[in-house]
Amino acid sequence: MLHIKSVADARPILRELGGTGQSIGSIHTLGALHNAHGELIQRSANENDQTIVTVYPNRIQLFPGSVYQYDLDADIALAESRGATIVISSDDQEMYPPEYATFIDQGERHQRLNNSVFDFASRGQVTGAIRWISLCRPTASYFGMKDIEQALLVQRATQDLMIDCEIRHVPCVRLRGSGVPLSSRLRFLPAERLAEVGSIYTALEAGRQAVQNGEHDPGKVVSLVRSLLRQSLSTFKVLYVTVVDVHTFGPVTTIEGPPFILHCAVTDGDLYHFDGLCIRTADELAHSPEVIWIDSVSDQP
Repeated sequence: MLHIKSVADARPILRELGGTGQSIGSIHTLGALHNAHGELIQRSANENDQTIVTVYPNRIQLFPGSVYQYDLDADIALAESRGATIVISSDDQEMYPPEYATFIDQGERHQRLNNSVFDFASRGQVTGAIRWISLCRPTASYFGMKDIEQALLVQRATQDLMIDCEIRHVPCVRLRGSGVPLSSRLRFLPAERLAEVGSIYTALEAGRQAVQNGEHDPGKVVSLVRSLLRQSLSTFKVLYVTVVDVHTFGPVTTIEGPPFILHCAVTDGDLYHFDGLCIRTADELAHSPEVIWIDSVSDQP
C-alpha cells in the first residue's frame, strides 16, 4: 500500500492511475478510523481494482479551534488491513490556504438535521467530500448511512455538478445487543453511557414500527420517540426528534409511507450525537433499514 503525504504529491500519481482504466473506489475520512470505516474500505476493495482512503480532519466541518484526535499510523494500518491500496493525507495549510473561497451551496438543505445544531458542519462535510472526489476521480465513493445527511447530500452534489462518480451507501454498523452505531464521537464513552446511547436506536425503531402499524401523523411519531427517550436518557438531553423528506430534509406534514427520515439529536453539553433511520422502501419500513451488526468495537464486520 502507498501512503502519499500531500495533495501535491498525489496529483501525478492519481493522474497516471486514472489512465490505466482500472476501477477506483474512494473513502474520505477525518481520521480516527474504526471498523465502520473498515467496512467501507472492504466493500470498495471487493468491488474495485484500486481503493483510495483519504485521512484529513476537515477544518471547515469542525468547531473552530478544536483539535481532532487521531493516529495517522493506526489509520494507515487499518486501511491497509481492509484492502486500501493508497492512503492520502494532508494538512490545513495545503487544504485551506488563506485565499480559499469555494463552498458547496445546497440551499436550505444544509441547515437542517445535523446542521440545525451546527450551522457550518454539513456544508463543510459536502465541500470536503466533493473536493476529494474531484481530486481522486473514483469510479465509486463509499459513504456510511450512520451519517444520513452527509451520504444523501454528497450524492445530491455529484448529481447536480455532473461529477462522474457513483455514490454508494453502506448500511450503518452497530453493536449487537445495544444498537450503538460505531462513531468516532463515541469512542471515549464508558460502557454504561454507551448503553444509554443505544436506547436512542430502540426509540427510533419504535417510531418506525408506529408508522408501519398505520400512524400517519409525524407529530405523534415524534411524541412517541421523545417519550421513550425521556424514560431512557439520564446524562443526555434531546435536541430534536423529527420526521423529514429525504430530498429536502424539510419536515413532512403527513407520513404516507416511504421515503422519509426519522432523525434524532442528543447532547450532554460537550458531546453531540446524531442517529436516524432513512426509510426509502416498503421493505425498510417493515423490517428497518439494513444494519451491519458486530459484537464489539474490535470486531471486523
